[in-house]
Amino acid sequence: MQIVLNEENYKKIIDKAISILSKGGIIVYPSDTVYGIAVDGTNGEAIKKLEELKGRRPDQKFSFNFSDYQMIEKYLSPTDKQKVILKKYLPGPYTFVIAEDVSLRVPKDSIIVDITRAYGKPTTATSANLTGSSPATSIKNLHAKIYLKADLLIEKTDFKAHKPSTVVDIQDDEPRVIREGELPFP
Repeated sequence: MQIVLNEENYKKIIDKAISILSKGGIIVYPSDTVYGIAVDGTNGEAIKKLEELKGRRPDQKFSFNFSDYQMIEKYLSPTDKQKVILKKYLPGPYTFVIAEDVSLRVPKDSIIVDITRAYGKPTTATSANLTGSSPATSIKNLHAKIYLKADLLIEKTDFKAHKPSTVVDIQDDEPRVIREGELPFP
């Protein structure tokens, strides 16, 4: 199902997305950078389905969307130093690696934040592309495989694509930029 995002159907889209996530489904959404793909981040079967769709190996871990800092603390245990960085830079176009298998995002000005908040659980934060391909910047340039497998496609007609998020590893004392993205760090 493809729905064009607007003020009138915003709540309907969130309700539909929650229903799909709760059944292990896949949604494609406009993020604050590029289009993303979300599944329930706590559902192992949904994550396997997403790995297969994107063509990822099981050892390639996904990042997770959180609605806000309070949700991060509910599911994760960042160190005091990590807390300072997360509170300073989120929400925004950053992905932070806080443990070997855990990276997180809190996008700014994106429906996925409201979906994740209403859902009450983290969702995956991965670009809408097959592994190794360029991220989708519109529904029109979404790979056909993703288009056909998604249970909900949220289209934002006035979407302005940006570079993907800046990925920063904050596991150690010195933060390390893994990928330069939309904004530099620091």
